[in-house]
Amino acid sequence: MNLGLRFLLELVCLAALVYWGWRLPAGLPVRLLAGVLLPVAAAVCWGMFASPRGRWLTVPGRAVCEVGLFGGAAVALAAAGQPVAGVVLAVVAAASLGVTYGLRQHPSPVRRG
Repeated sequence: MNLGLRFLLELVCLAALVYWGWRLPAGLPVRLLAGVLLPVAAAVCWGMFASPRGRWLTVPGRAVCEVGLFGGAAVALAAAGQPVAGVVLAVVAAASLGVTYGLRQHPSPVRRG
């Protein structure tokens, strides 16, 4: 159950970063770059440090990446004029992280041969 929620949270975070980039008070090229590059950078970070097959998968690295992405997305929503959505995202993400790390549901590193 929590793993499904976490996947949904990951997608919501990426969408929140796109939304924030699009809502920037700047010209169209800047908004497009921010709305595309920031979510791509977040996805790459997630893939390297937090995904089950991440290249540098450690529990501390995963925790920092997850808190950074979830927290950053919540702040981005608030900065884009959606403070209630930002708070909801932060609370749900914090609860999910609490369950994940409290019950030690995070995956162990994948052994590569």
